[in-house]
Amino acid sequence: MEGLTFQGTDASLEISLLEYGLLVSEQEHEDGSGTHFIVYNVEPDVYDTGHISESQVNGYILGTEFPDNESIQRFLSYVGADKETWTGYSLPSKLHDLLQYFGVHNIMGSSHGCMTEKEATERYLTTDK
Repeated sequence: MEGLTFQGTDASLEISLLEYGLLVSEQEHEDGSGTHFIVYNVEPDVYDTGHISESQVNGYILGTEFPDNESIQRFLSYVGADKETWTGYSLPSKLHDLLQYFGVHNIMGSSHGCMTEKEATERYLTTDK
């Protein structure tokens, strides 16, 4: 996506993508939906892309998305935070927590597995385009 800058769970975008499996655009989608473009690891050597909003990410823990209260409490125990603290984390950190705990398919839905690690790296980590 031309013109996008990314952020991740690590200061290094390469480590964020290749070790943590996630890049999140710093910019919201231009359509005004509030969504961010993301690149995420589905399984070894398979990456996909999608869009997600911060309000949707927060909704998983605030109870407006699928988890029940018991699941939310177990998740918060897993990450070692309460709701208020966790919702204050950066979008990449929150999304990474959700993907790790609930699984990529439960958060992002079906994957088309559209690219390999090499393709993802070339497409989203190359800055000299």
